[in-house]
Amino acid sequence: MYYHRIQIFHKIPVIKMKILVKSYLVLIVALLGVQLLPAQKVQRPNVIVILTDDQGYGDFSCNGNPILETPAIDKFYAESIRFSDFHVAPLCTPTRGELMSGLDALHNKAATVGTGRNMMRRDIITMPEVFKENGYRTGIFGKWHLGDNYPDRPMDRGFEKCIWFKGWGLLSEAEYDNDYYQTRYLDSLKTVQSGKYCTDLWFDEAIKWMDKMTDEHQPFFVYLPTNSPHGPFYALKDDYDYYKDKVKDSSAAEFLGMIKNIDKNFGRLDQWLTEKHIKNNTLIVLMNDNGGTGGVKVYNAGMRGKKGDYYDGGHRAACFIRWPDGDIGLPRTITYTSQIQDLLPTFIDLLHMKQAEKHHFDGKSLKQLILDPKLKSESDRMFVVQYGGAVKPEKYQSCVVWNSWRLVGNDELYDISNDPGQRTNIATEFPEVVAKMLAYYDHWWQKVAPGINRFVPIFVGSDKENPVILTSDFWADSAYVNTQWKVAQAAGEKEGGVWSLDVKKSGTYEISLSRWPFHLERQLTVRGPQHAVGGTKIREGKALPVASGSLSINNSAPSEHTALVGANKIDFKIVLKKGPVKLQAWLNDSQGMPLCGAYYVRVMLIK
Repeated sequence: MYYHRIQIFHKIPVIKMKILVKSYLVLIVALLGVQLLPAQKVQRPNVIVILTDDQGYGDFSCNGNPILETPAIDKFYAESIRFSDFHVAPLCTPTRGELMSGLDALHNKAATVGTGRNMMRRDIITMPEVFKENGYRTGIFGKWHLGDNYPDRPMDRGFEKCIWFKGWGLLSEAEYDNDYYQTRYLDSLKTVQSGKYCTDLWFDEAIKWMDKMTDEHQPFFVYLPTNSPHGPFYALKDDYDYYKDKVKDSSAAEFLGMIKNIDKNFGRLDQWLTEKHIKNNTLIVLMNDNGGTGGVKVYNAGMRGKKGDYYDGGHRAACFIRWPDGDIGLPRTITYTSQIQDLLPTFIDLLHMKQAEKHHFDGKSLKQLILDPKLKSESDRMFVVQYGGAVKPEKYQSCVVWNSWRLVGNDELYDISNDPGQRTNIATEFPEVVAKMLAYYDHWWQKVAPGINRFVPIFVGSDKENPVILTSDFWADSAYVNTQWKVAQAAGEKEGGVWSLDVKKSGTYEISLSRWPFHLERQLTVRGPQHAVGGTKIREGKALPVASGSLSINNSAPSEHTALVGANKIDFKIVLKKGPVKLQAWLNDSQGMPLCGAYYVRVMLIK
């Protein structure tokens, strides 16, 4: 009988044979109640980078803070690989540029906050662009701070979903009347008014978008840079109340309360990852962006310095990485000297990502250290920590990091392994160490110095953005005015500063000058602000007798136009030629004497 069946199958053509076999399989599967599914391709890991703003290394309970409680972050710390000698820039803009580009701040050009040095070069690849090239969906939720205008906005630099705001924070000159408790934000270019506290908003929007991406089986890269706990310190009442009796300073209680809120949101994110069944296949990095601020007096992990300083307290940061499915070994601390510029090359290497072009990075891949727990982390490493300074970069305003050595400036040497508080300068005891570190720095400086005075210009007259609003934070080589209260107090040089522009089309432009953001339609002469976010008056502003405005193009003799009574702006019409332009504008009294810079200038191509 079996012989006859074999003979029958032998006579069936091959194609019909395959159909018959498939039919038998389907019948067997149906009888057994088993469902056949197409083979599922293992999805690439999702990546989430969380960067907190002005939370110092000591502002984590897992780093020893005796007052602060961050249970969700502590749990994450226990599950993560921790880099204990990890460095960022001492200020927020340069740290963000270094993260996005893998390049030193003076190399990628986003060197400092303001002074026209707050945007990245446009010929470099960015982290979201790398992820996008490799099939990832990309989203930012929170603080960008690397340019407010085309082509420097997050959507211009590789992010698909953009929930963001302009400037350094919600009370910056760019956001002026924004609110921590009922935050206004941009959904790409659409202005949206929420009724939510800022940190809750960023996490809500990120989770909502990631939920959609997960349902669509799309791998995602999410950058979640909070604007908290950056000052001014506005915590939710319950979070403030929790700390108000635990510290003497009310502002410190507000600061710690803001971190409490971050921790709650982080715990909420972690719970969502678990419920969505993607926790194991999601790589999360949690970091802070610079040295401590509001919590330094409470606890600074024994370090010297704070935000803006070149001692470790200014640039040593937390960096925790978790990836359960990543075969990266058990949670542990890696003591290798590393920096934020290392993360982009590490992602490329660790996630086997390809690039359309070869790009140079100042950072180096940490893949081998992450994958091999037995690999010694005491390998030799030297790099420079430097940002753009108060006005512009100066030689030796820096720290050279070499394993446990720190060369601050050109004449202060410390050994962190023996002197973590950097109390004793031992430069005279180790001249050979100083010489080697100075030689490294001098070579590094020679590479970045030629480009220091080349600014990344703001585009005007582009089809992508017209009009363009310029703000005082982008004044080149000038004491920038970048807060609502500095604007209200008429701070800065009386003739303002210079904007570096790139005119994309020759034509007639309407250039409008104002003391206040244009959307407020506030008269030039009134006092402001009348109140601060949260309903508490911060500082008393100045009323100015503005009678006219002056405009200078390329250092030419200024044109002066009279302000109409009750006006909120002063308009000029001027022909601009395509190419680089220097623009300066200010407001005058009735005698033609400068009162203050025009903090807001609108440039619009009209024909």
